[in-house]
Amino acid sequence: MSQSLQSGLYELCEKRIAEDREFLALTGTCDNPVSDRLFDAYRLWQLQKTVKLVSEESPFYRRLYSAAGVAPEDIRCLQDLEKLPFTTSTDLESNPYRLLCTSQSKIERPVTFFSSGSVGQKKRVFFSQMDIQKILDFLPRGMHTVINPGEGRIQVLLQNSQGRGVGEILAKSLRLYGMQAWTSELQDDTEDIFRLASENRVNVWFGDALTILRASRILAQEHDLRHFGMQCIFLTMTNIPDSMVQSLEDIWGCRVSTHYGLTEAGWGLAVDCEVCGGYHYNELDHIIEIVDPETGVPLPYGETGEVVLTTIARECMPLLRYRTGDIAALSQCRCGGHLDILAHIVRRKEGACRIAGRELYPALFDEILFRDRQVLDYRVYTDGEQLFFDAEVLRPNCFDTWTLTEQLRKLPVLQGMKPPHIRALPVGVLRTYAFEKKRVLPVSERVGATE
Repeated sequence: MSQSLQSGLYELCEKRIAEDREFLALTGTCDNPVSDRLFDAYRLWQLQKTVKLVSEESPFYRRLYSAAGVAPEDIRCLQDLEKLPFTTSTDLESNPYRLLCTSQSKIERPVTFFSSGSVGQKKRVFFSQMDIQKILDFLPRGMHTVINPGEGRIQVLLQNSQGRGVGEILAKSLRLYGMQAWTSELQDDTEDIFRLASENRVNVWFGDALTILRASRILAQEHDLRHFGMQCIFLTMTNIPDSMVQSLEDIWGCRVSTHYGLTEAGWGLAVDCEVCGGYHYNELDHIIEIVDPETGVPLPYGETGEVVLTTIARECMPLLRYRTGDIAALSQCRCGGHLDILAHIVRRKEGACRIAGRELYPALFDEILFRDRQVLDYRVYTDGEQLFFDAEVLRPNCFDTWTLTEQLRKLPVLQGMKPPHIRALPVGVLRTYAFEKKRVLPVSERVGATE
C-alpha cells in the first residue's frame, strides 16, 4: 500500500538521529518510533547547525549576517528563522561560489538553470555527495505516497534524464528503494515513450505535466488507455489546473497526483495529500515560510504570499530564507498528521505582468485552455491591452477558436480589454518551448508559425 509522507519522513528521521552522535549526546535518547516532539527538535537542531555552518564557512552569509547583526546563537526556536535576512535568485546569479560551505573539490553535481525559461541570468546550485545521498533518501518516499515499492514500475519523464540529470537521480533512488524505474527524455517521440511503457508494463508515469498531457491526448486518439493498467499519473514542473487533472483521469482511468519541486530544494519537495487538498512537504530537510511578496513580512497560516525556502540538511550550498517567487499559502493539516499543508502553487512572480492596472499570469488561463481536449500546449503574448494565444492542438483545421475566445473573454481579469486572439497551430509546433516556464510574453516574441 502507499504510505503517508509523514510516515516516510519520521522513518528517515529515526535513521538520521541514530547516526547523529552529536544530537544523541545532547538529547540522550531517540524515541522509537519518532514522536512529533522529537521530529521538531531535530529540525531545530539541523537549522541551528546550518546557520552556524554558513556563518563560519560561506563568505556570502558571513557578510550578510554580520551586516544584519544576527549570529547563530540568536536561533533558539524555529520561529527565530525570521530574524535572518533573505537570500534571492540574484544572489545565485551573481556569485554562487560565495555561498559554498565546502571546497570546490567536494562538489558532486553542479546544476545550472535559468530563472525563467531560456531568458534571464543563469543560476547555479551545487550539491555534495552527502547532499545527493539525502536527496536519494527522500525521493522514493515521495513516490511511496502513490504506490507500494514492491508494485512500482515507474517511467520518469524529465529533462536530461539519461544519466545526466534529475530523471536518472530519481530512477536510481527508486531502484534502491525496491521499485523498478526507467527514464525517457522529454524530447522523445510520443510513440517511443509509449513503447517503453508498454514493454515494461509501467504503472506510474512521473514527470513534466505538459509532456504527459501532450502524450496522453495524442495516444488516446488511437489507444484505449483506460485498459493499459496505469495506477497513477504523477505530475510536476508546472501549474496543474483541475481541468488537466480531470482530463488525465478520464483518459487513463486512474489516480492523478501532483508534486511540487524546485532545483534549489534538490528537486523533490512536496506531494499531494488527498485529504487536505494541498501538499505535504519534506519538513525533515526544509522549512517553508510565507511572506508578503512586497514587504517580506511573514504572513500567518491561511494567507497567500511568496514561498520562502530554507534548506536545513544541506552540506555544500545551504539556502536560508530563499525567496522562490512562487505564490501559495501555508496552513495546518486537516488529515490528523503533524506536517503543515502547502497550498498548490497559484503562480510565479516572474511569470506575471501588469496590463491596464491588472496583473496577468498564465495560471489565469490554464483552466479554460486545458479543458479543451484538443489543446496540447499554448503560449500567451500581450500587445498593449490585447492578449494573443498560440494554441497547439490536435486538429487545427477544425478547432473551434470562437468558443474558446468567448470563454476567455468571460474571465473577470479580462473585462474591459480587447477580445483575445487565438491562433491554432499543428502538433509539434510549440514543443520547442515546452521546457520553459510559462510567462506572459511581449508579442514581439511570437514566433514559430504563420497563419
